[in-house]
Amino acid sequence: MKTMLEVIRDKKTETPLIYYFGAHISYGEFEEYTNAIAAQISAYCDPGDTIAIIAENIPQFPMVQYAAWKNSCIFIPLSPIDSEAEIISKLKFTDTHMVIISSEFRDKFSGIKSLNGMHILYTSPETFGKMPPELRNKFIHGEQLEELVIRKKPVFNGYLPDVNDTAMLVFTSGTSGRQKAAVIRHKNIYAASYIYREWYAVSGKDKNLCIAPFFHITGLIFGISLTVISGASMVLTYRFDAMNTLETIESEQTTITMFVATAYRAMLNSWSGIEDIKNMISSMRLWSAGGMPMPVKTQYEWKAMAGQWIHMAYGLTESTSPVTLWEYPYSGELLTYKGVLTAGKPVYYTKLFRGKDGELTVSGPQIVDSYFKNPEDTAKSFCRKGLKTGDVCHIDKDRSVFIIDRKKDLIDVSGYKVVPAEVEGIIRKNPYVEDAVVIGEPDEYKGEVPAAYVKLNGEVTSYENIKENILETCRTELARYKVPARVIFVREMPLNASGKIKRSGIKSMEVVYQ
Repeated sequence: MKTMLEVIRDKKTETPLIYYFGAHISYGEFEEYTNAIAAQISAYCDPGDTIAIIAENIPQFPMVQYAAWKNSCIFIPLSPIDSEAEIISKLKFTDTHMVIISSEFRDKFSGIKSLNGMHILYTSPETFGKMPPELRNKFIHGEQLEELVIRKKPVFNGYLPDVNDTAMLVFTSGTSGRQKAAVIRHKNIYAASYIYREWYAVSGKDKNLCIAPFFHITGLIFGISLTVISGASMVLTYRFDAMNTLETIESEQTTITMFVATAYRAMLNSWSGIEDIKNMISSMRLWSAGGMPMPVKTQYEWKAMAGQWIHMAYGLTESTSPVTLWEYPYSGELLTYKGVLTAGKPVYYTKLFRGKDGELTVSGPQIVDSYFKNPEDTAKSFCRKGLKTGDVCHIDKDRSVFIIDRKKDLIDVSGYKVVPAEVEGIIRKNPYVEDAVVIGEPDEYKGEVPAAYVKLNGEVTSYENIKENILETCRTELARYKVPARVIFVREMPLNASGKIKRSGIKSMEVVYQ
């Protein structure tokens, strides 16, 4: 086992590591840039402190990650999709006093400045490369600041973390209402990256199209760490855009990628009908997807357009990404169970156990062992056999795994997890609301969307006004993917014998307005 700091020092310095809108950053240049950033942030942190970043897929994201590790600090990736209240809550929970924010989000998260002892550095998404006008106009707003020291510093006399030290705290969803951040150690990152490299035979010849967001475990591992451990290159496009992705594949000749099913649907919608599409994407040897179920229909349509299957992956934040993968290469027929695509077979060094209730438990060197400052959920999720995933599975005689249901009530919106209790709590703030149940409903594009079933506490004159007030509160206090797609008012809540709401019975209740 090694840390990724040790891994990157073994790479050829002249090999390109990052491609970003015309910029090429070699492994050697990356090391020198991270040295300068590490020296800059060392004035504000001690070993063991936490350093957070709020940014899309820009070169400074992995630079700050490695700079944090060179100070023996813990790296915390945060999603710019989250609301300011959610971000502030996470910063307080992790006792973080330093955060790097991409400048286009300066106004959205301006309230962070009010936190006691907080030090903020802004960075610009256009420091290393100018975005095409159509992307810039779509995503970038306001004045762009660069406050990181972006220069080449040959040496930084920092620290070398131990493989057992905590490398990252990555937030994940849960149903308990408590904050859940997986404690990911340096050894977990190395193991997960090694598994991907060996499984997919990734080498220095590969160009990794990094579409999965870096603030998500897939982007962190398949995107950044797999690239580094393989001596490959990563191609960054800031954020997913279907037509820009096509142009990038063709111009940069990318070879591998992994992202969610909704992105594949967007590409199908945008690329279908392009006469030379197979030739334009012919450099790609591996299309893969994880984070949410893949519709069988999408697979067939993609195969017809691209000539290849999308290789499915199953993993969790707590597994530092890979648990099961499709065999590679795979050109056979689709394997399904009750209409569900297989998630593949157990990856190297990984053991799977199916409990009596069908719940999948996994163990392996990539599996974490705890949640940060959360002994209750740690005790519930981790056992002698490993991590209890909360997912119900079927495993066939050939060891192919099918994830057929979730024990938890999490809603999966384009790979982002929504905790019903969180949304329900926001809805209940409305003075006219007696109770609320939020469930996932199927959506052809996003997989699932949240739907809110609401019982009011008396007669009302305008359901529409209350509905709009509920949605406005949700838009203000929640990330946009958590906002209910539908609000349905019901006369009563389904109750079980002990008086508790029976979530599974909500759709059978009488609807008074929707």
